[in-house]
Amino acid sequence: MKRSGLQLTFLVLVVVAFPAWAQEAAPSGKRWLDHLVNDLIPFWSSEAALGKPVGAFPSIRCDDGTLYSERAPCPEIGPGRTLNERYTVALSRQSFGYGVAFHLTGERKYLDMMKAGIDFIRFNAIDRSNGGIATTQYLSQGSWGPAPGLRTPQQLAYGLLGLAFYYYLTGDPDVLHDLLSVKNYIFEKYSVAGGALQSQLIFRAGATREDKQLVSQLDQMNTYLVLIAPLLQEPTRSDWKDTLIRLAKVMIDQFYSPADKLFFRAANKPSDMVLTNTPTDFGHNAKALWMIRFTGLLTGHQDLVQFAEDNARALLGRAYLEDCGCWAGGLLAGGNLDLDKPWWVYAELDQLAGTMALTDPTYARYLPRVHDYWFSHFVDTQHGEIWNGVDGKTDMPQRKQPKQWEWKNAYHSFEHALVGYIVGQTLNKQPVVLHYAFADDDRVKSVQPYYFSGTVMRIDAESNSDGARVQSVVFSNVH
Repeated sequence: MKRSGLQLTFLVLVVVAFPAWAQEAAPSGKRWLDHLVNDLIPFWSSEAALGKPVGAFPSIRCDDGTLYSERAPCPEIGPGRTLNERYTVALSRQSFGYGVAFHLTGERKYLDMMKAGIDFIRFNAIDRSNGGIATTQYLSQGSWGPAPGLRTPQQLAYGLLGLAFYYYLTGDPDVLHDLLSVKNYIFEKYSVAGGALQSQLIFRAGATREDKQLVSQLDQMNTYLVLIAPLLQEPTRSDWKDTLIRLAKVMIDQFYSPADKLFFRAANKPSDMVLTNTPTDFGHNAKALWMIRFTGLLTGHQDLVQFAEDNARALLGRAYLEDCGCWAGGLLAGGNLDLDKPWWVYAELDQLAGTMALTDPTYARYLPRVHDYWFSHFVDTQHGEIWNGVDGKTDMPQRKQPKQWEWKNAYHSFEHALVGYIVGQTLNKQPVVLHYAFADDDRVKSVQPYYFSGTVMRIDAESNSDGARVQSVVFSNVH
């Protein structure tokens, strides 16, 4: 390996002095790196996980990581699972996971795995005839579908997740071209009156109607808009920022109940937002506030930041269960707590609490116990990865579904580890070290740590035998 002399040194380091109890309030970054390396990566680095060819990742596997076998079927993959389909959402989420593995370890092999998945999506799933992305590969037929009118903007957004993270890590211009194209397609095709995106273009035998779902708006933000907007050139950057403001206001105006201080998943009729007969989960609420806050910081809209921070305090206080030091999953119809804990809901709440703790140490009080609960109850210590959920009454894993299926993949568990590492290092007053792979070393000087902001203290750049570059960036003052 060749090491360049590229370094940036800043003479002034601003250190935020947290109270002593807050400095040790979160597991260190090393704990999250150990979790990544020991609990998560092994499940996704096997031959069965990588697909044939590498990049054609299977969408469903047994809990021990093997492929389903009709001669010896694993019970967690029941008869209701379709095994002859490959899903773009799963391909993209798995690619994201390998990107996080590279981002945190600097090991180029994980970026190569990620690129194999990104190439498979770009060369197969992106619909270059009709626009957008095909969401399902029908393996027995060798074709992709369904028809464009049956694809949802949520599926299209998650199809962009891996591409967006790959662009963030590498600056690949070809990937950016596809990101811009599909983003424009989504907002041209799915926008309806009032600024919202409808959930589908065709319903029931070709009839078209308007259906507004929170995820149609929200998942555009967390899969690509917030991460990529600050990396773009003008005038595209301003256009994406305007899109973020539009979606944030749509969510607040159309999906949020001020009386309940909660978001609801649909906004088609008044009863969709009445807690007495409509449940809501804490995961989409946490994610919505996370994205609205980052949107406000990115665009200079302090009103959005204030809205998110005010509601985050109420949400986290409502979701936290003192007896177990863990999160509840949401609210049932009628308003009672749902004590069960879906893996992604728990991860979103952790990420919101950790992010808030970076600027308000009072949130750090949640972190030791909620993180300990995650490590103690969500991890499959035998075969790796994270269970689908934990039963709120028994604290035992919920195993009615496999650990890998079309919407349960590497995304949430790996993002959780990435955010946990960034938060843990910062609260414990340690530098945050992340790895990138830009062809041009100068481009890495302006990078930021994922969704967060920080001060670049040093950059070390290396080349492998093929000349491929890896830049290791040391951040301080992350917030």
